[in-house]
Amino acid sequence: MSTFATIIAVTPPQLPPVLDLGAVALGAVYGATLATSRKAPLIGVLIISVTMGVGGSIIRDLLLHTDLNVLIHERYMATVMVCTLIGVFLGKWLLQPLWLILMLDALVMGAYVVMSTEKSFLFGMPTASSIFIGTVAAIGGGILSDVLLGNQPDIMSRGPWSASIAFVCAVWFTLFATLGFISFAEISTVVLAVGIKGMALWRGWEAPMPEHLYPTEWIRRTRR
Repeated sequence: MSTFATIIAVTPPQLPPVLDLGAVALGAVYGATLATSRKAPLIGVLIISVTMGVGGSIIRDLLLHTDLNVLIHERYMATVMVCTLIGVFLGKWLLQPLWLILMLDALVMGAYVVMSTEKSFLFGMPTASSIFIGTVAAIGGGILSDVLLGNQPDIMSRGPWSASIAFVCAVWFTLFATLGFISFAEISTVVLAVGIKGMALWRGWEAPMPEHLYPTEWIRRTRR
């Protein structure tokens, strides 16, 4: 059993409902806002909202071989429905300052990293597997939504940090959670996701590419 699992062995293998529902709500609002901006019909908006809201949770629970909570408990779909309406009616205001929708994207990703990595540890998964599950769950809903909207998924695109944020945040959360600073790990991981996204947009940081591993590339970038 992992160190994290040992620390919290006295608690049942479940997440705080507020954390779980919060990530679903943020994802649903973000998905509905994106779909509305693409002039999708109402059913299309709903599908993208559901995909962004619960897609990551479904992927995580499938990897953990556990019950699909978002499909079993009514509160999740009810939350998605309400947040879909919020995205439909407030989406155009959220989109006007572009930075706001990008920060919402980072907030969703950070919340999903926390929710999924923590649940993986609660189920006794080893560290590397928990980081993997946290990363995949955080970007899974976005990938599915990009495919439905006809976009190239972020993980296949060169540009500002996006999917890379999920991996860095999963490692960050794991580091502090295994040291016993669970509350700090939860809050700081979400803050880190938003902070990296903001800095990437402000400073023009590109997501790490394979060629960045070459020594000559490190020297060239250092001399800039």
